Amino acid sequence: MLLSRFPAALAVTGLLSGAPAHGSGAAQPSYLSHSAYRDLIRLQRGVKSSVAVIEVRTKMRSFPPMSLTFRGHSYFQWPDKQAVVFDNVPGIIKGMVKDSPSIAPAAAWPTEYTVNVLEDNGTTTTFHCEPTDPNATLASADVALDDKTGEMAELHFTNKNGSETTTQQTYQRLSGHDVIVSQTGKSQGPGYRADVETTFSDYQFNVPISPDVFTQN
Repeated sequence: MLLSRFPAALAVTGLLSGAPAHGSGAAQPSYLSHSAYRDLIRLQRGVKSSVAVIEVRTKMRSFPPMSLTFRGHSYFQWPDKQAVVFDNVPGIIKGMVKDSPSIAPAAAWPTEYTVNVLEDNGTTTTFHCEPTDPNATLASADVALDDKTGEMAELHFTNKNGSETTTQQTYQRLSGHDVIVSQTGKSQGPGYRADVETTFSDYQFNVPISPDVFTQN
């Protein structure tokens, strides 16, 4: 059934990142001092909030083939709140879209994940993130950061049901901020394969965002 397979075919990453917050007396995870992670934190310094138009186009390669397009807005509020709200998702699959794989803003990593450096090849550093929430549908996310810029070059999500999604990202400098403008990726799981293309446009920076945006079901 398409509905049971759909969540792995849509992946949305955190567009912006703020500064990490930690208790002063707590031991600090070693990855926090890694230059790639710190560059990711600094990437959007000065952005208190942002809103972007998002369009996600999914082509299911299973039988029967199907193409789905979702449009809406992506929201960020410094330091660690983000949400994607689609305007045209049928009610029957809204919960499934919400549970699609994603990575929290970098500021939230210390509280959201157990993080280890998986690989550092001199060009990119890959961080392995496992959710601390035992009820999370995500099993792990591998995030490859560009060592020169801190940009998220590639992400690989593995869900607990065995489905996987890989996404590559393109950044652009807009109004003095480096932000994601497009993503291309592939998803696969039992009985299906899908190609996903996502675009972000019409960015607005440092604008007021209703708190209700981040608590929608």
